[in-house]
Amino acid sequence: MTMSVDLVRPWLLLMLPLALLPLIPRRSEALSFSFVDWLPIDSVGTGVEYFGRGCAVLAILAIVLGLAGPGRSHLQAMRASTGAEIVILMDRSSSMDDVMGKSPVIEPGGMSKNEVARRSLGRFISARPDDRLAFLMFGISPVLVVPFTRNQRIIQDAIEGTSVGRGMPDTRLDRGLLAAIRQFDGQPYAGRRAIVLVSDGGARLNAKARGDIRAGLARNAISLYFIYLRTSDYTSPDLTDIAPSYQSSAEAELHHYFETLETSYRLYQANDATAMAAAMAEIDKQQKSSISFVEHLPRQDCSVLCFAVALACCACLLGLRLIHVRSWS
Repeated sequence: MTMSVDLVRPWLLLMLPLALLPLIPRRSEALSFSFVDWLPIDSVGTGVEYFGRGCAVLAILAIVLGLAGPGRSHLQAMRASTGAEIVILMDRSSSMDDVMGKSPVIEPGGMSKNEVARRSLGRFISARPDDRLAFLMFGISPVLVVPFTRNQRIIQDAIEGTSVGRGMPDTRLDRGLLAAIRQFDGQPYAGRRAIVLVSDGGARLNAKARGDIRAGLARNAISLYFIYLRTSDYTSPDLTDIAPSYQSSAEAELHHYFETLETSYRLYQANDATAMAAAMAEIDKQQKSSISFVEHLPRQDCSVLCFAVALACCACLLGLRLIHVRSWS
């Protein structure tokens, strides 16, 4: 683990000279005696006096340092576990709010595609505590909601937050994919990497977008999983169907482009919540391997330790105060 110590309020260190005050002798502490040469040498009393002054100096030093706010920043720790580095890329266009099912006319009260995706992704994340996960959503433009983290609670809350409000009016899948790929740029390779794309539609990509996506996936050795949420058998094409009417759809065109990638690619088509859950269970089985990575930790505040030292010194001073002889009478 690497670390560096910093101060929140370094200007308070100007008060450190106050720690010298207990070293100044005070006549009020002296006891009157007729002839001091007759007094025996009191080594115990001298030691107690030095101990008390040292406690006072240390208490002031600790208080000043604690007020300055010492802490350790830029902490890093090497972690090893069994899992993968996964970016969840979720479509947040307005069509994701449509009811998902084989017969939307007969079953108008079913779950929306967004709700189906949220539930399956939530169960997937709960079953993989050792993954490093990032979450993005896209519509007109991509939005990085949570960068890579091992904190499942944050990812779960971010996914659940997609239920708030209406979706965006357009689906720029190329921007979303490129933003997801960029999350791996500059990251040391720790193990398996994957992008889980959850969407109910496709997009026709131009030549530049195709080239950038292909190069980015290959550069970072990323596997791509496309979970295609179908509204119904009647309105959403089957991407594995060879019928000419389906071959011309944007979704089928996107699927065939993904099949030409040099990196691993899998398609999962989901007509309902059961199929979506089965797709996530299959991905869970495939994306498990030994990974090691450097985790960036939050700043650790050390001021509590300083105040604890000051409290202990003050307790010692209080004890010495109670046993201090102030008069011979």
